[in-house]
Amino acid sequence: MSKLLTEAQKRVVVAISDLTRKTGQSPTMEELRVTLGLASISSVQRHTDALKNKGVLKSGNHQPRSLELIMKSDETINIPLAGNIACGQPLLAIENIEAYIPYRKSELKGNPKDYFFLRALGDSMNASDPAIVDGDYVLVKKQNTALSGQRVVALVGDEATIKKLVIDNNAVILKPESTNSQNKPIYLLDEPLIQGIVIGAVRKK
Repeated sequence: MSKLLTEAQKRVVVAISDLTRKTGQSPTMEELRVTLGLASISSVQRHTDALKNKGVLKSGNHQPRSLELIMKSDETINIPLAGNIACGQPLLAIENIEAYIPYRKSELKGNPKDYFFLRALGDSMNASDPAIVDGDYVLVKKQNTALSGQRVVALVGDEATIKKLVIDNNAVILKPESTNSQNKPIYLLDEPLIQGIVIGAVRKK
């Protein structure tokens, strides 16, 4: 892409990417103008029109906040971080989006909007594969069904937890995978409310 764009156009692309990552929504033309230090919105419009013609940018007709960079398969997408989740005793899931974490789009299957991150707490999944330790960002794909043996985000009452789902005859178990013997399995009388399946974990740096 660097061979196709002028330096000014590259700055516009970076500005759109940064503003979208920080706010979770595409910027307005005025926000771009201020960020780029341009004198008029028409100057911004000239650059965005050029980027659209080069296949780098798209937007809805006469719609605010509709600027969207057209990403290559090896580029990243911003996935919401939805809060904390317990990997020990269950903790109430926090639904408010705290931030956005960039992730390689090529590593996601299906609709990228079906994915979200949760921050793990505790050590009840530190022996899983992949290991999930306190503070990790856990990548979850939203779905309400899971197979025995999959690691899931499940609601138990009003609380959410990450565990391995085990279905053994009539028993439904949310099983920890931990080096800490204090973490105990949760036996359920009814099917758990599955919020998603665990795809992987990103270690907090």
